Parts: sequence; C-alpha cells; structure tokens
Amino acid sequence: MGRYRDHEDLTRWVSAFHEAGHAVVHCAAGGRLRTARLTADDAGHITTRENGPHPDRPLDWLAMLLAGHEAATRFLVQHGGYSTGQARSRTRGSARDDLAAFRRDARGTGISESRARREAATRVRRHWGRIQRAAHTLHATGRLTTSRV
Repeated sequence: MGRYRDHEDLTRWVSAFHEAGHAVVHCAAGGRLRTARLTADDAGHITTRENGPHPDRPLDWLAMLLAGHEAATRFLVQHGGYSTGQARSRTRGSARDDLAAFRRDARGTGISESRARREAATRVRRHWGRIQRAAHTLHATGRLTTSRV
C-alpha cells in the first residue's frame, strides 16, 4: 500500500481522493470550483461557483456528483487492497449526500444513476493523474482551489 499504510491516515486519503474526484471532474467539464476542503475529522466538501447543472449539459453535473465516490473507490482498489465491491461499500457512507443530490438533480433529465456512474468512472479514469495530484495537495494542506486543480 506504499505511503498510504496508516489506517487513520487512510481515512484522510479516502476523503482527499473523494473531494479531488469531484473537483477535477467538475473543472475538466468547464465548471468552476470555489474551494475543496478537508475538515479536522477527515470529512470533506467542495463548493462550486455554479449552483446546479447547466440546462444543456446535465450529465456533466451528475457525473461530478458521483465522481467523488468513483475516485475514492479507485483509490482503495489501487492502494488499499480492496475489491471494487468492497471499496464501494466502504465509501458508500461518505457518498450518501452526493447520492441524495444526484437523485434530486437527475429528476426529469432522463439520465439514470447507472449511466451517470459509468460517465463518472470514465472521467475519473481519464483524469486520474490530475485527481492524484489534487488529492495529494488536499491531503497535505486541507484546501484546494481551481488554480491547484
């Protein structure tokens, strides 16, 4: 597991990758990040400059909402020795609010959770290097802005 060996620190890494996944996927789709933060208890959140999906591109927003869970899952598979199913289960609690936001924002779009999740996974894979760099910055400083993504 390399530098991610400490169990307590693993929780902070999972949160860092989760928030970095949201931030990078959002910015890569043309969105603007206000800030991403990790809290003292290793939870995290991002604030975007947009308040919701662009009417012509709802999939970008919906993929961003699920990208945190996808990035945290990918991190645990690569560095935590988890299977994909175990990693999804381990990170489901931290994605609860994201899933609620997804369900709220997906209403009326015709976009299913499985379609948005596939899109999120594709975008996380495509931008994995950026997500890793952003997660390292977020883990080290507790804060991330658009200029650091």
